[in-house]
Amino acid sequence: MREKATITAIGSCRISTPFKAAPAFFPVVNNTARIYGYTHTAAEALQQIRFLQGDFSPPRALHGLLMPNVDLDALERQQHTPSDIYMIELSSAKQLRVAGVEVQLNYVTRHFADFFADKTRARDFWRLSNGRKDIEKFAFLNEQDSFHALDDTDKALLVDLVLDMATPETLAQDMHEILALLPRAVFVTHCNALAANGQPLKARAAYIEMVENAAQAVGAPVFNPTASMLAFGQEEALSDPGASLSHYSPDFGDFLFAGLYDRHIAPLHSGATLDSASAIGKAIGLYANRTQIRSISPHLGSVALLTGSLGAGGAERQLSRLAVEMRRREAVAGTVEVIVSTLSPERGRDFFLPPLTEAEVPVSVISDLPAVLSPDDLPGELQPLLRHLPPQTQEALQRLTPHFIAHRPEVAYIWQDGAVLATALAALAANVPRIVISLRGMPPNLRPEMMKDEYFTLYRALSGVPGVTFSANTHASADAYAEWLDMPAESIRVVHNAADPLPPLGGDEDRQMWEDFRRATADADFTFGAVFRFDQNKRPLLWLEFAAAALAAHPASRFVLVGDGAEMQAARTYAREMGIDHRCLFTGKTANVGFWMARMDALGLTSRLEGLPNVLIEAQHAGLPVISTPAGGAGETFLPNQSGYLLDSAEQPSLAQFLGHYLALAGDPAHRKDMSRHARRYARQTFAIDKILPETLALLSGDPAPRQSIHKVARA
Repeated sequence: MREKATITAIGSCRISTPFKAAPAFFPVVNNTARIYGYTHTAAEALQQIRFLQGDFSPPRALHGLLMPNVDLDALERQQHTPSDIYMIELSSAKQLRVAGVEVQLNYVTRHFADFFADKTRARDFWRLSNGRKDIEKFAFLNEQDSFHALDDTDKALLVDLVLDMATPETLAQDMHEILALLPRAVFVTHCNALAANGQPLKARAAYIEMVENAAQAVGAPVFNPTASMLAFGQEEALSDPGASLSHYSPDFGDFLFAGLYDRHIAPLHSGATLDSASAIGKAIGLYANRTQIRSISPHLGSVALLTGSLGAGGAERQLSRLAVEMRRREAVAGTVEVIVSTLSPERGRDFFLPPLTEAEVPVSVISDLPAVLSPDDLPGELQPLLRHLPPQTQEALQRLTPHFIAHRPEVAYIWQDGAVLATALAALAANVPRIVISLRGMPPNLRPEMMKDEYFTLYRALSGVPGVTFSANTHASADAYAEWLDMPAESIRVVHNAADPLPPLGGDEDRQMWEDFRRATADADFTFGAVFRFDQNKRPLLWLEFAAAALAAHPASRFVLVGDGAEMQAARTYAREMGIDHRCLFTGKTANVGFWMARMDALGLTSRLEGLPNVLIEAQHAGLPVISTPAGGAGETFLPNQSGYLLDSAEQPSLAQFLGHYLALAGDPAHRKDMSRHARRYARQTFAIDKILPETLALLSGDPAPRQSIHKVARA
């Protein structure tokens, strides 16, 4: 254990200010790397954590409502190394969003100061901004002179602004996700101060109670500073005792940190306290000599597929597809079920639920399972370790273990690092015969923002347990995990993603959008496309920089960008600034990706990090040659120089190299047609569900791995 604990505060000035002063008096290091500002709600805190870990970047248009006076480019160049402990202050139930991005009330009213200066207008605006009165709200705004005085960007922000209130369910879900993302977290409530009438502030008291109840529901530690404030004296504790009762005096801030330190930080370095990484290693190690139950049936029995959520991600899509095909084809003798940590529709975590429901694949949420297993029911050796385990592991032990015991799956197929940490021990405690770990993308040591101390110990311990198998969806990730964990490369089995051709069908809106764009670019002889989530990792602005250079080199080009995300507005603005917006079509989010691929001649991907990008496989099914960075397993999805082109570097892709490949495709239709033929054949032979499903079933059955003949591509 390090001599000093590394700490991070996420919240308002009430908690951040004492943390800044703490290193002068306590053996702590205050880690503020990539903290962009204050937060008040659980949703804001979750968004801040995703920014720390590189999974969120706010659109440029929203900076003034989220992080005014912050140099975002400089902040994003920083790296946030995970702290030993995070203090998450939750002080407000009011949630403000623009296009799915959490923004802050105080920054909103400051940014639109003229509009909100009229209290009656402000009251009427908020009354219409609950997301259910959009038509009334738009009509109201159009009646306001101060609205028409705004530029187009600010008008769009006000139109899209939504104010709602956290509910016990959404609060608990956000807290659950925060716990899953951080190595150790403590939630801190607001102070339940007394108003001039001697009574607590009703709304604040109700929210404090809601935070405490939600923390209890998700098994998280919570610190309510009210008792400390009363002991210190409200007059002395609050710097504004007669006003908002919201700000702490410097002395009380120091007093509060001392309490947090004694209760939650000091034990990190106590020899009597077992850290969660050691605890998970010891707990898994209890099963190193387990007797694996072997089935006498020649058929694979029941299978449980586990992951964090059913959000719109590549891993979630692949898991859902496999579950549906297993169920539809009756590929196993028993049942097929999916188990997740969250299905929150507010956060889009149920995106792939409909196809599972349609296929009658049962889906369970761990937190909804009854906690019928008490700590006393666990094996005696495991009981003293329980309180030291991560909260999500504890919850799964008490809820998922009895579920496994009742349903008796033959295989627990666990996808992604977070789900493995949460559920692998529960599967062992229930004596599930086979546990298959599905590693997706690069290991956490190559993604420090995703690293948790427990992962290395967890995986090393699991590698020594009978009946546990490691798999990956790319050779690149298998090799990287093997190197990190000091395991033989062949001990991680590779089964690629399945991807079938997308139907080239579109709706009336798609067809009209294409016809309008085709007429506007009637001189074009080459359509270059992109299908991605508009976020920091996919680098849409870099894609557009390459497109601008390509247009200059081949003026008969046009570009179709399919998808949506936090960087969408920034991408539109960037295209306009570079003078290429008239040659770019942004389709937005669509279910008809195959329609748009059928209108492209080639496709490009500029990602920094990838697992096995399905879009490159789907593009080849559509006969599209591809140009891609060598991110993750991208180079395993196509035949370099036969069905596509692989750039030399993912971190700093060469524009000159890209242009050479682009012009080879744009300027030589015969060459492009030849690559298209190779692309279709390779995708059909390598990634069809009829090939991948049997490989998956063999993996789950414990059959020996077939000889791997697929090419490997060196990672840049």
